[in-house]
Amino acid sequence: MEKLKNGKIKVVFVGIPDMAIVCLNNLLAAKFNIVGVVPPKKSHEAFSFFKQFVLDKGLNFIEFEKNPNDIDCLEKIRALDADIGVVCSYNNLLTREFLETTKMGYINSHPSLLPEYRGANPYFNIINNGEKKSGITLHFMDETFDTGDIIYQKEFELLSYETMGTLFNRTTYMIADALIEVLNEIQKNGNIKRIPQEKGNFNKAPKVDGNFRIRWKTSTVFEIERLIRASNPFYNVLTDFRGVCLKVIKASAIEAKHNFELGKIIKADKKCLIVAAKEGALAVEVMQVGTWGYFTPKEFYCTFSPKIGEYLI
Repeated sequence: MEKLKNGKIKVVFVGIPDMAIVCLNNLLAAKFNIVGVVPPKKSHEAFSFFKQFVLDKGLNFIEFEKNPNDIDCLEKIRALDADIGVVCSYNNLLTREFLETTKMGYINSHPSLLPEYRGANPYFNIINNGEKKSGITLHFMDETFDTGDIIYQKEFELLSYETMGTLFNRTTYMIADALIEVLNEIQKNGNIKRIPQEKGNFNKAPKVDGNFRIRWKTSTVFEIERLIRASNPFYNVLTDFRGVCLKVIKASAIEAKHNFELGKIIKADKKCLIVAAKEGALAVEVMQVGTWGYFTPKEFYCTFSPKIGEYLI
């Protein structure tokens, strides 16, 4: 693409909230010319909300009946004569015909350091696997998920208390800023350096179902603690207390040697709830019990009077 005389490229935006809303707002604040917005399928839970958001911004909402790759959607996008497309969280695999509806193709936003953690849920898998670092990647798209040429990457260290929620927020806002940087470079120079992704075996980031049972007998306390952080606040990490489902929302790992049975409550008072686990103990800090609501250790103790020697199973 040649350098534009008017300095403004025409951008097609494709995405699903929440990442899509943050990034789209950032592009609009930077005065980029968004000529069309492609939403998720109508069956997606965020469709109606996103549609209203886009229309409230006065933008061109490119609705389709069944699939964004359908010919009617492709024709609507081609008619815009756009220079480039931007994708921020999207669960439809886009065909070559779709990717050719803009002059330069489409840039995808991915919350990991590709080729590591390709897939639907890097957030959960990165934390659950105990990684110390992660990052973001912008890359041109091809016909498979997360495999196109890289144009931007930024690495950062994970926080010791990192959760799926904090990682999602950090990477989303980093991506929003990175898109401005990349599009400004393309706008200025008419192109950008592309680096093919390495081939080989890398960590994957598959979609997860979002419901997990704590495996007191087989998982270490550190694995349990990571699972809880990796799930917070979107997924459920569950155990049972007195036959009632208990969801662990926040907990800390205590490294220690002991001979307690795994899953046994070894301390319970107004200050703490501590459960024996492999290689240590789990200090449960926030939990939900059945339909009673959310509890701190103090509230849990005052409501249920847990006894030392009872079990979470």
